[in-house]
Amino acid sequence: MRSGILVSLIVAVLCACVNAGPQPAPVSPGDILIMAAGDPNDPNVAVPPTGEDPNRTWDPAEHLVADWESVAVNMGSLLLNPRVRPDVESPGPQWSLSVTAIVDIVDSNGLIAWSRDATSVTAYDQDGGVISSTTSSSPVRMYQSPQYLSRPTGPNGEWESVLLFNQVSLRLPMAPDAVYPDVLSRVEWTMNVLVAEETRSVDLAFEPNDVWVTLVPGMEVLVEKATVEETKYDYGLQLRYDTTQADYLSGGFIHLWNDQQPPRAALTKVEVLNAGGKSIRDFGGGSFGGSGSFHGEGSQRTGTLSGHGTCDTRGTAAILRFTFVSHMYEKEVRLAVENVPVPHF
Repeated sequence: MRSGILVSLIVAVLCACVNAGPQPAPVSPGDILIMAAGDPNDPNVAVPPTGEDPNRTWDPAEHLVADWESVAVNMGSLLLNPRVRPDVESPGPQWSLSVTAIVDIVDSNGLIAWSRDATSVTAYDQDGGVISSTTSSSPVRMYQSPQYLSRPTGPNGEWESVLLFNQVSLRLPMAPDAVYPDVLSRVEWTMNVLVAEETRSVDLAFEPNDVWVTLVPGMEVLVEKATVEETKYDYGLQLRYDTTQADYLSGGFIHLWNDQQPPRAALTKVEVLNAGGKSIRDFGGGSFGGSGSFHGEGSQRTGTLSGHGTCDTRGTAAILRFTFVSHMYEKEVRLAVENVPVPHF
């Protein structure tokens, strides 16, 4: 029997709600400055969809809050065995100043993923002078989607999804004879985020299907297994897609190489809903699990997704919902923390 299919589309420029659930209270921001992002007309940024204002930007100050967590002055020394590595001279003592910063998401709208690696870091002394600065580049940009933690919130089985903060390690080289200030007036850094302008969902009936269904251009699914027994459900899917058109955030990661642009669409979530369209996970009180395996060559990928869980009297599994984001582009944001104390020996 062929499944019914329902596609719902929500267009909210740079305000696509990728993950449902209440937003957490931000961490204490301390002395913090979040600076403006770069030029929205940068030719390296993907063009927004036709009809949208190309100057409308995703403002990081409205979404991200940063603070410093720890500061360390480090000295390391490395010796290489000349009999084993005669071609390399031992570097000797090396000094560095490292700041561990946390970046909290106060508004996840539009944010798909971010990089844990800073592309540039600069530290300033109490007089505003630069004490160290560094930049880095890599042929690959690895983005990770925001991580959520589900926790109970009340005596009646209510649950909520809480965003976990992102920890960023900022490491700056220092001269051996450097004089360290008592306070860093500011430490600023740049990092890349992946932003989407649109989210959509595709709903399939929770039942086996012997027909491949196109979810978005470039991605198809076959529902091999979908069973419901009393309060339990179990499903198995086959997925095939072309990464130049659509991708799957497998494990919450997307890798982009060199000049590679984000795909036109990305599958971010697969949910099981009851007949009323409510996620069974949101009711809490059950157990859930899933797995996936993918392989391929070039831009072609095939693989399987499976999931299982328990559902209570609020309704059994009735719908499979696939959530996609599209019109994605990369954006470099600049963040900074101020008045950071420096440890001394």
